[in-house]
Amino acid sequence: MLRRLLLLAVLVSAVAAAASDTAPPPFAPARLEGEKGAYLIGPVTREAWLAFDPDLSQEIADYEPSPDLVKALSYLRRDVTVTVVLGTWCSDSRREVPRFWKLLDQADMQGVTLVMLAVGRADAPEAAAWEQEHGVTPGYRARFDVELVPTFIVTEDGKELGRIIETPEVSLEADLAGILGVRATPAWH
Repeated sequence: MLRRLLLLAVLVSAVAAAASDTAPPPFAPARLEGEKGAYLIGPVTREAWLAFDPDLSQEIADYEPSPDLVKALSYLRRDVTVTVVLGTWCSDSRREVPRFWKLLDQADMQGVTLVMLAVGRADAPEAAAWEQEHGVTPGYRARFDVELVPTFIVTEDGKELGRIIETPEVSLEADLAGILGVRATPAWH
């Protein structure tokens, strides 16, 4: 409950700042130009990423998570946080993160807080400069011990339960269910 109130307070302050002519909205991702094109960096929302890359909508439309696992995950009533360290420039991130959004939407997992942090390529000097300028030290990759993107880090009460790194072993829903100890009941059962 306290987490939701805190989230509400952050959202209200973000809306108020966005309405102000002088203050930029907090937690807005930055658009950087790298050697291989533009990308986002920093805390990012679904809406911001979709505005930057509308083609992600097709990945959402095309993905069909397992109905049995979606149903099983829909009963989850624990407060967990999924922190996703991703690259908007990365094909794996552009595939897996929109699929994860669809999974969360279909399962309507009320207790899940999603935090997405966009990073530049590991060797991108403009990304390192942005992180230093914005006080993100160590950088997101180092802070969360991430080498490959996307990395989905599932935590509960500050304790890491597991990770999905780059691509799922089975599927996003199966891997997430395994991390959370959720078992699917077959539809015929």
